[in-house]
Amino acid sequence: MQDFMINLFGDFGRIIIFLHIVGAAFLVGSLFMIRFVIKPTLMSIENEAIRYGQCIRMLDRYFYYLFVVMILIILVSTTMSVGLGFEYANPTLYSIIHMKEAFWIFMAFNFLYMYFKLRSAKKYYKRRDFFEVHENLGLIVNWFIPLNLIITLIASYVGIIIRGF
Repeated sequence: MQDFMINLFGDFGRIIIFLHIVGAAFLVGSLFMIRFVIKPTLMSIENEAIRYGQCIRMLDRYFYYLFVVMILIILVSTTMSVGLGFEYANPTLYSIIHMKEAFWIFMAFNFLYMYFKLRSAKKYYKRRDFFEVHENLGLIVNWFIPLNLIITLIASYVGIIIRGF
């Protein structure tokens, strides 16, 4: 498997790096859009049943998008890590790569927790318990999306360090 990834990266290295950068840009852009563009727009809706319903539908679709972007980033980053032979690189560089992997694992768990909170919000929305819906959606939009945005930006910067720029 390692030989396959080394050959794959050797043949398609530029495309793999391009896909990695595009995936990270899509992730950062989507997190930014939800927190700073879509949330204020949704907050302007007076009827809370409509507001929460739109927010739940939007986040539900977002998690499908997010799943695809995360799989893309994980696949190409794994291919890059193995294909570039970072295992045999400078120990400091190899440690930085593990730090970046830790950021991604933490973000993946945050996204998983966000998904469970969204499911909980859907359940409370069906019961018309808008206080609980507000609490669950507020946790997602006000805390976890900005947290993941900051961690994604840090991981992107660490990626630039890894590439030597």
